[in-house]
Amino acid sequence: MKLLNKLFLIAGLFICVYSNSDAQDLFSRFEKRLDASQQKPVEQFSNTNNKKKKKVEKVLSESTADYTLLLADNSSCPSDTIPRKRSVLRTRNLDSENEIGSNSDTENLFVLDSIPKKKKKKKNEELSFYSDSTKIDSLKQIDSGNGETVITIGDSLKVKPQVLEMDSANNYLYANKYDTAIIFFTKIIENFPATDEYKLSFLYRAKAKSGINDFAGALHDLDIYISLDNCLSQWCSESFYQRGLVNFKMQNYQNAIADFSKVMTDTTYLNLKYCYFYRAFCLGETDKYIQAVQDYTKFLNLDKFKSVSSAEALYYRGFYKVKLYDNRGAISDYDLAIEMYSGAYESSKGKNQIYFQKLIDTYITRGLAYAEIKKWDEAVGSYNTVIKMKPDYATAYHLKGLSEIGKGDLDAGCLDLSKAGELGSNDAYNDIKLHCK
Repeated sequence: MKLLNKLFLIAGLFICVYSNSDAQDLFSRFEKRLDASQQKPVEQFSNTNNKKKKKVEKVLSESTADYTLLLADNSSCPSDTIPRKRSVLRTRNLDSENEIGSNSDTENLFVLDSIPKKKKKKKNEELSFYSDSTKIDSLKQIDSGNGETVITIGDSLKVKPQVLEMDSANNYLYANKYDTAIIFFTKIIENFPATDEYKLSFLYRAKAKSGINDFAGALHDLDIYISLDNCLSQWCSESFYQRGLVNFKMQNYQNAIADFSKVMTDTTYLNLKYCYFYRAFCLGETDKYIQAVQDYTKFLNLDKFKSVSSAEALYYRGFYKVKLYDNRGAISDYDLAIEMYSGAYESSKGKNQIYFQKLIDTYITRGLAYAEIKKWDEAVGSYNTVIKMKPDYATAYHLKGLSEIGKGDLDAGCLDLSKAGELGSNDAYNDIKLHCK
């Protein structure tokens, strides 16, 4: 029994020694692994930083903004807040008051900077207000504190009601809806006295009235506006020009001359050249032919022969030159007018009949100028052109017959007078009695 106990004791000691050696061996191996693991994470951490740095550099190179300074000051800035491209869609809080340089955090700064410019422009456009009484839904009338009513939209935008009415009235005026425009301008005049819109409404209502040929009403409104304005606003020249046009249409030529002359003192006025154009006609109709010719010349120098109005000026300048017995000068003007009217007619849509009739009139008056200086063949040539253009034009046959008689071809002339009589010219038969016996 004692021997057996000793054997167990020896075996226990052996096991303990062996176990301790294994434990030491395990500990030694664990310690080596631990030492190795403490060195390896340093390398792995360094590699991770390098990869992250490369990733950030790649992202920055793709961005249109320079974030290098921001990253230097904010080393803890998460890379996922950096926009990869400006085209990346991002949500935007329109109520945000954050601005660059304010207390907004770095992430908000990136988001704001990444908003495409188009969106910024759209926001500005949304804040722009174009007054249109037919499109505004949420208007409120409030007292501004000085007894004047204003229209508000939101908290910051205020629009006076007379401005809305004026916009609507002008829209109808420019659309040639004169009757409706007059209603709106009249409403402003009745409801908003002592305002700029009140005064301007007389000027614009006059234009609308002129558009419906209510020249007396237009003249009345213009007189009121001119007395209110006293030439203190930018519309001084415009008001006198409009009144000149109304007087021109009413054939009040002396008054029109005075109005256009008033405007001519303003050399910056955009329609200055047309003051010369209309005043020239008024001067001619009051037998002031020399001044008429000179005004048409000034218009042509300003217009530089670029518009059909130049052809009109040439026609009338030639007409008044004939009155001054300057027939050769008139023929020169008629030649150029024919050239311009022909170009306008050929290039017009559907062959504009107004230009067609202007051509006929110019050929006729040129024929008369040739006849005045007894150039009968040239006169007959002008009338033949008209006959080709308009074969049933009695006046052309009548004048051609007289020119043929003038050059001594009695038979041809009398036949043309007879043709004119057939087409409706009663005066042609009087000339037959006189010349064709």
